[in-house]
Amino acid sequence: MLNSKFTQLLAVALPGPELQRQYYMHAFDIADPVMPEGFEDYLPVVLDLIKASGVTEGVGYLTVDEKMLKKGETQRKPKPHVDGCYVPQRRTWGHGGGGGWNHSCNIIPGRMPVIVASNFAACKAWLGEFDAEPKSDGDLSHLELGEGTLLEPNMGYLLSPDCVHESLPMPHDVDRTFIRIAMPVGSYVN
Repeated sequence: MLNSKFTQLLAVALPGPELQRQYYMHAFDIADPVMPEGFEDYLPVVLDLIKASGVTEGVGYLTVDEKMLKKGETQRKPKPHVDGCYVPQRRTWGHGGGGGWNHSCNIIPGRMPVIVASNFAACKAWLGEFDAEPKSDGDLSHLELGEGTLLEPNMGYLLSPDCVHESLPMPHDVDRTFIRIAMPVGSYVN
């Protein structure tokens, strides 16, 4: 059973996408975050989002994706899916099925909650309980999910470990900034 939830945290002012910076899974101490070189301007946003989440300790993993997207492209993973658990030793999410997410957590509870935010609305998420098991890459496109909710731009959201979500195709050319903070397994308290 997937218990898909998301919570609006707070409004954010993300740095602009004009620099086209990308950084995948920067590990940081949640109690004392330090950003990678060249991404220091993300620190205030990360601090605000972490504080709003209520998580005070553990290791978080920051992904920054500033990108110029063409009409029809998706910035992150398309189709409804759940994320998994980051495996730092492999430097992947470790699905075994693609995308790098570890879905051994389909058997052993171990998905990570994530915080997401972007400057352009192109992510949809679902609320509810779904009697389903994700495919090996987290894919849930085989489910009948209903409409879902478009997440607002410039707003941080906390997604539960089982939150079903998807990246949507751009309706036109867009300069988009997206951040994700993968939180420690077991840290979701909402």
